[in-house]
Amino acid sequence: MIQDIIQNIKLTPHEEAIVQYIQQHPDCILKHNAKELSQLIYVSPPTMVRFVKKLGFQGYHDFQLTYSQEYMMFNQTKDYHLDQNSSMNDIINVLPDIYYHVFMETKKITRTEAFVRTVNYMMEAKQIDFYANDNNYAEVQSACLKLSNIGIRAQAFNAVNTVYLDAIKPSNVLAFVVSHSGHNQTMVDAAYTLRKKRIRVIGITGKISPTLDMICNESLHIDSYQHHLPFGIMLYGISIHYIIDILYTALYFKKNTNRQ
Repeated sequence: MIQDIIQNIKLTPHEEAIVQYIQQHPDCILKHNAKELSQLIYVSPPTMVRFVKKLGFQGYHDFQLTYSQEYMMFNQTKDYHLDQNSSMNDIINVLPDIYYHVFMETKKITRTEAFVRTVNYMMEAKQIDFYANDNNYAEVQSACLKLSNIGIRAQAFNAVNTVYLDAIKPSNVLAFVVSHSGHNQTMVDAAYTLRKKRIRVIGITGKISPTLDMICNESLHIDSYQHHLPFGIMLYGISIHYIIDILYTALYFKKNTNRQ
């Protein structure tokens, strides 16, 4: 995650020196506090604090905790590797391990209270709209089919339809906007337009960029980082699928309980 965030922000020369040192000494974060690491890299402690805050962390301790988890995760999953020399047995055996890891990483960043609120919003809504494009569009189409099976009206869009938005009552609609990166401009624009129309918006998004996160009323986070990508397989779709199935399962039981 941290490496993906770094690749998407502009760094100062001092911040680039910090990144270079960490890359050359990957266990340095585990061994040193902010002051000690600053001295090793020849930058000031305030520069170190500004760097970790630019990455989206509250402080060095928060950064150190996340880095430690990712460092341990990397060591645990470094054998989950597929390349042109992988046999069919390798692919069959390794892919389930990668899938499991995606599920576990998604589970780590889930916030139960956010799901509880979202399910309640879905129960109250008369119409649920999903906005997604590219690979994510197939995921939300599948979500619409599932929801229709339990009597919930849902539809998928790959862009904003202004005629439709002008014709609906905003309080009747709950909108989901999906972007694994968080900075897909079409989805960011869609979320902004929906919020301007006073429609409640739930983001299904990764933490690589906070852009979509900041616009939405609520966000459900997915694991969208590059350490899961053997030859471009977009495994964040599995994470999106997991999030949607959590919502669907909770709604299924909630609606059945209400019928009793």
